[in-house]
Amino acid sequence: MIHINLLPVRQIKKRIQARKRVFGLGITFLAVLGLLGVVALFLGFKVDDLQTSIAELTKEKAKYQTTINQIEKLKKDQALLETKLNTISQLKKGSQLSVRVMDELATLTPSSRLWLNSMSFSGTILRISGIALDNATIADYMETIITSPYFGTAELSGTSTTGVQGRQLKSFSLTINVINADYQQAAPEKG
Repeated sequence: MIHINLLPVRQIKKRIQARKRVFGLGITFLAVLGLLGVVALFLGFKVDDLQTSIAELTKEKAKYQTTINQIEKLKKDQALLETKLNTISQLKKGSQLSVRVMDELATLTPSSRLWLNSMSFSGTILRISGIALDNATIADYMETIITSPYFGTAELSGTSTTGVQGRQLKSFSLTINVINADYQQAAPEKG
């Protein structure tokens, strides 16, 4: 006898395969979701650790900020003190320059033939005026001034004849360039 199977075997097999595929996809989807959940949990813990670390570093930075501010203040104070010391040094050089110029003029001036009436010193320009016995004395004085390590050039601004106690003498004016203070400190002292 012949048995006829009226059950749709092919359709049942297709349904079973479809269920297996849906079930496999569902399990895969759940596995991916689980994996994403684990990664999200791991990243969440890592974010928490990083935020804690950032908070600690911020506290530490705040603790060192006062030290950094003090260092910056000390640098500013140091710069201010260096400026003041440089100013004091320049003033000392200027005061030494005036003293050396006066000493050199006193040393170079022949008191028996030439007398100085006035002197003005501005920057590196020295202006003097005086009275001499004759023009040769003025010329010798100018040559003597040029040989000094403290003076550069000497220019005669003018001469005129002046009567002093019944004698005719020569009145003169000189403009002298003074050599800078750094050179003067290196120059040997006379005496």
